[in-house]
Amino acid sequence: MTDQNISAKSPLLLIHPIGVGLSAQFWHRFIDHWTETGDGRELIAPDLLGCGFAACPRQPLTPEDWATALLEPLKRRNSPPVILVAQGASLPIALAVMAEAPQLVSGLIAISPPGWRVLRDTFPTQRSNQLWNVLFNGTLGTLFYRYARRRSFLKSFSKNNLFACQDDVDEEWIETLHEGSKKMDTRWAVFSFLAGFWRRGWEPALTAVNVPFLVVFGRSATGIGRSSSWDDVEERLNIYNSKLNNAVIQTIDGRNVLPYESTKQCVNCVQRWLQDISS
Repeated sequence: MTDQNISAKSPLLLIHPIGVGLSAQFWHRFIDHWTETGDGRELIAPDLLGCGFAACPRQPLTPEDWATALLEPLKRRNSPPVILVAQGASLPIALAVMAEAPQLVSGLIAISPPGWRVLRDTFPTQRSNQLWNVLFNGTLGTLFYRYARRRSFLKSFSKNNLFACQDDVDEEWIETLHEGSKKMDTRWAVFSFLAGFWRRGWEPALTAVNVPFLVVFGRSATGIGRSSSWDDVEERLNIYNSKLNNAVIQTIDGRNVLPYESTKQCVNCVQRWLQDISS
């Protein structure tokens, strides 16, 4: 452990996932329920670079780019170090924040992180650049994004890849994604993610985490896309438990978007862990 302490005054910095139409709005159910519990801990939920109302530069974005944009306002705050809460494949962004400014971080929570192989393996930089230059940074990319932001596609993708119960893919979820994707410039963040610029072998950084660390998996967790066949839940849990000796690993109902689909359980899980490590 480091000398950073987690207390009731340690804010949570919520790092939303990157995808079509996703922004800080992803956390609204989590924040609402957290507030209802009476826990007065501050929750900070910014839009990541290229998402929501944040600036959307037309360039490949890396975890360091996203981390730098998060750190600028953090460094101006006169508050205790934050607990990073990363949803899904935004975990490398949290690791990049910790690498750049460890003094500003007192804890790490990874909700629905990818399978270990996805985080361990490095995606070839040349391949990422080819995808960006040939597919995404041109007419094909624009057409693809217009297709991917259709309500029918958003609903089908969510049912097939994100939610444990298809009935939980409600109108609120689809409308949030549809509205969030209307700004075409948000495609650059999505394309940066799809091109694999974030996949650079994060195993050393993960196993070196030396602040209180919570990992939360859905009991129906799956990979997405090609990674869907790489590991099942039990294998994923076994690998994480064997690799992260310093982490607390929990499971709750749900699949891959726990703060939205299993909001109460997710909030309760995080709050219990905070109580345990603060007592």
